[in-house]
Amino acid sequence: MKFDELSNEVFSDCQTWVNSFNDLSVVIPVGLDDQAWRQLLDELAIFGQALEIILSACQAPPADFKLPENAKWLNGSQGRARQLNAGARQASRALIWFLHADTRLTREVIAAVQHYIETGSGSLGYFKLKFAGDGPGQTRLNAWAANTRSRFFGLPFGDQGFIINKTAFEQLNGFDETVTLGEDLDFVVRWQAAGFPLQELPAELITSARRYRQHGWLSTTVRHVYLTWLLTRRARRRLAPDL
Repeated sequence: MKFDELSNEVFSDCQTWVNSFNDLSVVIPVGLDDQAWRQLLDELAIFGQALEIILSACQAPPADFKLPENAKWLNGSQGRARQLNAGARQASRALIWFLHADTRLTREVIAAVQHYIETGSGSLGYFKLKFAGDGPGQTRLNAWAANTRSRFFGLPFGDQGFIINKTAFEQLNGFDETVTLGEDLDFVVRWQAAGFPLQELPAELITSARRYRQHGWLSTTVRHVYLTWLLTRRARRRLAPDL
């Protein structure tokens, strides 16, 4: 389904829920020369103007693009953890939804966000993962594995769209800016060690599968499995160095 068709289908429902989104800030880290955030902004428009949107970048805003009234652009230091934290500091709402710039929405997302706002403000909410059609068909297996890993091993990744209470996020001092790779896994490990729950939300977020096409499905899959094990092990050792 194309997004404009999705928008027409769910617009009336969104109008019913719009006041709930006044409690929600969206933080999007923007990498150097990244343009994927433009389409994500278009898709977030379905939530109306209630959302606060923060684009946390490491460069000046483009001169050829006018941001919507409910969006702001930050220009700070490069690094995903630093950019996520900078965006979170600027967030003025009780809840923060962290989204990767190349994330795309599905029609169930609005209801899932509403569900979290109503029931899950003490948990770290995350979405089920689905890969876009810009990679090999085998990525359906990768999506299944990612959702299994998240549900049964409690290890969702950042591309699954963490949504979290800002106060709880600050209690854990945000993302560890000394972690240059796997800041999302590190945060999830610390979150659970602090006794906070995870909550899988009943919707999918779509992420690009282009790296599987560019670098090969098998080699990329093997690398991701290894890095998941390695980065999770490192995160747990930072909490308990004697392990």
